[in-house]
Amino acid sequence: MSATARADGEWDRRLPARARLVVRACAALDLAVTGALAVPPLARASFAALAPAMDDPGGFAWLFVHVTGVLGVLWAAVRLARPTRALGWADAAGRAWVGALILWAVVTGDAPRAFALFVATEWGGALAQAAVLRRRGPTP
Repeated sequence: MSATARADGEWDRRLPARARLVVRACAALDLAVTGALAVPPLARASFAALAPAMDDPGGFAWLFVHVTGVLGVLWAAVRLARPTRALGWADAAGRAWVGALILWAVVTGDAPRAFALFVATEWGGALAQAAVLRRRGPTP
């Protein structure tokens, strides 16, 4: 085993219980949301509830919604099963980026204003994980 792999393993093993809880909570929220996107009838119902005035994007666009949902489910499942510092930081970075993309879409009029709520949840999850992951104390 390389020194880097040993160091990463030790780093992850020492993740405090509170940090594991926050990483898992973010993953559970993602699982609920992306799980709906992965199932065609649930995805359509979710979009209809969030953006009732939005036109149906069409079959090919729905394919990307569902594929994104499947990837989100897998990403959430990995973090639920093994909440590590590295995965938490990766998720925090992804949340910051996704929040910026959603904000851009809302501001430019490409997404309904209701989607601005997701900016808050994405950035809130990023900040929550960053807050607990930057601490490097001993395992409680």
